[in-house]
Amino acid sequence: MSTYQGNCICGAVQVSLKEQPPNSLRCYCRNCGRSGGGASINYVVDELNVTVQNNGALKTFEDTQTVSGNRVLRQFCGNCGSPVVTKSPKYPGMAFIKASLFDHISPPSKEVFTDRRQTWEKPLKGVEQA
Repeated sequence: MSTYQGNCICGAVQVSLKEQPPNSLRCYCRNCGRSGGGASINYVVDELNVTVQNNGALKTFEDTQTVSGNRVLRQFCGNCGSPVVTKSPKYPGMAFIKASLFDHISPPSKEVFTDRRQTWEKPLKGVEQA
């Protein structure tokens, strides 16, 4: 069985999904933007469908300064700093896997926190705005 595999910059964290998700979600919240270059492209997957191997490199930051007011867990590689996964109590059992870990990224089907999009950045055509 083939899997969809990605990794952080240094390779210490490796992520496997059973298959490449057909679509991604683009988040413009400022905290995702700070860790993802203005926005973060994510795969929203069931935690049971993702495998993370990290040899102790995965670190967790509890983000309490979110727009939603939720305490969000942001996991990243402690060696190279690559964002890996975000977990929110608003979506129990789900993981927001950073699509930038993978060589080929599925196009976004939805954008969230669009009111925080940079003024020079245009909405994506055909993508649901929230």
